[in-house]
Amino acid sequence: MQIEMPELLRRQPAADDQPWLLSFSDLVTLLLAFFVLFFAISQVDQSKFEMIMEYFSESRQMPLHKLEEKLQQLIAEYQLQESVDVELTKDGLLLNFQDKILFASGRAELKEEAGPVLDAIAAIFRTPEVADRSIQVEGHTDTLPLSKNAIYPSNWELSTARSARVIRYLIDRGLVPQRFVAVGFADTRLREPEDEARRGLPVNRRVSLLVK
Repeated sequence: MQIEMPELLRRQPAADDQPWLLSFSDLVTLLLAFFVLFFAISQVDQSKFEMIMEYFSESRQMPLHKLEEKLQQLIAEYQLQESVDVELTKDGLLLNFQDKILFASGRAELKEEAGPVLDAIAAIFRTPEVADRSIQVEGHTDTLPLSKNAIYPSNWELSTARSARVIRYLIDRGLVPQRFVAVGFADTRLREPEDEARRGLPVNRRVSLLVK
């Protein structure tokens, strides 16, 4: 006996008869991968992000773009434009000091003339609007090795000692120790490249304060 299939079932196409589904699923997968990649490589504009957060937040914390303005005013007041700079990065607010205004060559004792500007920075960092922000202090050197009779065996120890010395100074001016991280990078993060014909660039010898 032959069994007849209902007309409705005979008309329903099988899954194999719809090849467009495979192409559609591939397209969705590619679009998802594209947006994931786009998000991964994108960089947030820190200043715009801070302004948006300021608009929606009731926090009394000073936005980084306003802190940048205060530090720029301080740099101009002390006429340090050639040796100190500040920039808003994706990681936070970065304040760079060329080593010549803080330290003598190969040493980690602060110069006496470094006191006034560090005191002014400490006063800003103590204000309630900034007091909750963490500060990473980074020591950097050029690629020249230290002399054989130097106090420190290498640029690693020198860069770390300098960052720790700046932190101790700021703590002595009333900042909370828990806010700080001391880092020594030696010559691994140069602002300008160096080679055998071009070494010891002043711009690479610096102490940086990264405010987050």
